Parts: sequence; structure tokens; C-alpha cells
Amino acid sequence: MTLLATDVTGPITVHQRQGERMLQVLKSEGNVLGVEISREYTTADVEEFKKLFESKLAEGHHRVNVLVKIDNLAPGKVRLSAILQDSIYSLKYLNNLRHIAVVGDSKLKKVLVELDNKLFGSEKKELIEKYFDTSEIDKAWEFVQSSTV
Repeated sequence: MTLLATDVTGPITVHQRQGERMLQVLKSEGNVLGVEISREYTTADVEEFKKLFESKLAEGHHRVNVLVKIDNLAPGKVRLSAILQDSIYSLKYLNNLRHIAVVGDSKLKKVLVELDNKLFGSEKKELIEKYFDTSEIDKAWEFVQSSTV
């Protein structure tokens, strides 16, 4: 079974636990990967994302634009082990990231994304991470689809 296809138009669930969708592909087209993480975030979710991201690289896309929708992510259900694994992986592939849109509904998440962008972002390298409120999801998609490389 292939998790990614260049003509994905609807959501595909790639990771489920007890009937609940955790990681869902919203879009996979060209060098754009959009996912939604809901309910909780575990190392299993990080592993699924790694497969998706590395599939984009294997398709020949040197830089990948990523949209992550997290408005249905329960704050108390984010595992520290997942955050650490995610952070290490992101740093390893930092040069393969381009535009990152985080879509959510939290002022705290917005501040964290802005801080992350100040620490690791680079306008010159087009590595830009932006936060979008859920009401701005169309703008978030425009951001990750703009000037795709």
C-alpha cells in the first residue's frame, strides 16, 4: 500500500488507534505535504510523518513545504518523547524544509511557532515557519503552495 500519491484530494488516514484518527494526510501534491494531527501526538505519529516526508524526498523534491493542522490536538495528550523525536528529526532535515504552516487555535502555539521561526527560520534560505488560525486555513495552504520548488 502506498501512503502518498500525487493526486490525493481527500483525507487519508495513515495512523489509527482504537478507531480514532491520529495522523491524517490532508494533501500530498508535488512538494507540498499537509497533515492533521488530532487527539494525541505520540512517537508512532512521528514515525508515520517521517515515512510521508521521506517519500516526498524520494520523489525527488529537495525542499518540502509542510502544513500541519493541530487544532484538534489535546494539550495533555502530547507526549514528551514525541516532541523530542520530532525535534531531532526536524533538525536533521532542516535543509529539506521550506515553508511550514502550523494551523491551530491557540495563542500559546502561535507564540511557540514564532519563537521556533526566530531560532531556526531563514528568509534568505526561504525556511519560514508561520502560524495560522484555523479561520485562515486557506491562507496557510496558499503559503505552502506559493512558489513551490
